Amino acid sequence: MDAQRELYDLVLRLSAVHDLDALVQEVVDHARRLLGVDVAYLALAEPDGSLVIRVTDGSLGPRLRGVVLPPHGGLAGQVADTGEPVQSADYLGDARLTHLGEVDRVAEDEGLRTILGVPLRLRGKVAGVLMVSQRAVRRFTAAESSLLTSLGSFAAIAIENAKLVTALAAANGRLERAVRLHDRLSEVALHGGAPEDVVVPLSELVPGLVLVADEHDEVRAAARDGSLVDAGLEGKPSALFAGVRRTQVTERAVTVPVASANTYFGALQVVPDAPLDEADVRLLERSAMTVALVASVERAERRTTEELVEHLVTRRVREVPAYARDLRRPHLVVVSEDQRLRNLAPLSSRVDGRVVALVRADEATVRSWSLGTTGLAGPATGATALADAYDDAVACVRVLEALGRTGATASPADLGPYRYLLSQAGRAEAGAYVARTLSPLLAHDEERGTDLVHTAEVFLRGGRRKATAAEELTIHPNTLYQRLDRITALLGEDWQEGDRALDVHLALRIHRLSREVN
Repeated sequence: MDAQRELYDLVLRLSAVHDLDALVQEVVDHARRLLGVDVAYLALAEPDGSLVIRVTDGSLGPRLRGVVLPPHGGLAGQVADTGEPVQSADYLGDARLTHLGEVDRVAEDEGLRTILGVPLRLRGKVAGVLMVSQRAVRRFTAAESSLLTSLGSFAAIAIENAKLVTALAAANGRLERAVRLHDRLSEVALHGGAPEDVVVPLSELVPGLVLVADEHDEVRAAARDGSLVDAGLEGKPSALFAGVRRTQVTERAVTVPVASANTYFGALQVVPDAPLDEADVRLLERSAMTVALVASVERAERRTTEELVEHLVTRRVREVPAYARDLRRPHLVVVSEDQRLRNLAPLSSRVDGRVVALVRADEATVRSWSLGTTGLAGPATGATALADAYDDAVACVRVLEALGRTGATASPADLGPYRYLLSQAGRAEAGAYVARTLSPLLAHDEERGTDLVHTAEVFLRGGRRKATAAEELTIHPNTLYQRLDRITALLGEDWQEGDRALDVHLALRIHRLSREVN
């Protein structure tokens, strides 16, 4: 998780760099540090399909920088051709690769043995190759390959961003608006934001109605002339989007996908007042890349958060990780089947079919959410206490369901005597109480396969009305009388009267609930 967090922080920093040389140098510097390798280097694709190594970090001399890799040649060429990571445990002796004399001589001079290369993919094309190498034979793990691939994907977006900013600044004298939009979008990328944080500044620069849609092609925000507008489309599918996967320019609209290398997040669209020129289309594409960057980081952070919550409450981790500093303060643990809880609590996940959330709100606030059958416990601090509180909250839900109190919210304090069912010690004490009160009845049912326990509970719950009990049990009244006589013989004459009836009824309910809760 720490390596992923470091990657996400790096991605956000890269989004603010629009000097291409500085950007690619920072990418290789961090690639070398993230994977702890001897050398890292990056080659960018040229129009003729060749790759030129632009920057290095950790090389012994200057020869590696500037090396031209012809199309389809060497390890980098294979990465560019397949669009997939390629690894060679011992490069110079690897017969699977097409070797190039000059490249092999540089690799020999540098002492490069193990090499891993990943593509810089953008809109289905490989814009370059990011490579790391060791001077000793080793095997990069799948996790390391995945980490470098993620960095390569984000680097491709950042490199394209830098190229677009440079091109926009030079084209048609639009430096001022390109920089202004870049600064605004960089702020969104660094601090996160909503769809309107992109469409509003974009609508200041592009003439027309600017829309942003989610991955289901449903419109989430619209703006014109720097202000949000009600386009009458929010939350509705737009046929103009139609799951677009590449920039589309028509008479009606210009539509650009919001996507990373492998994931479609939605689309940006302009319904123009006048035809857009090339620079306007590039502004739209630049904005779409920022939205994709934010969406990628948010999705990754959400997965990390969900995994953390699940691991904490199921005792798969013993300590709260250092990066989750907020969890060192007291949190309530809330468990519900209502999916709305996920929208109300950022620290949430699904565990055993229910939503579990860790919230800083007080009990009164959680109860006001009216989430349906909900259990809550705490506040708790630390991994062990949070896991214990989760167990209590889940048990509260089960007790509520067993009591027929669906739709209610309860903490252990709300359950009265039934709170004994929430802990191992409490269940043991409750079990002893049930045994003291009902042991002759329990033994009779166990030995003879009868269900006098259920008969007794139905009878007491119905106010000791024989006709009502017989109807609920679907038996003849005479059969009920026989059963009640047998129960009296086992428990004594006073089992239906006064405090004794209350004790028996409570023991019967605890006995049933303990089985249902567990």
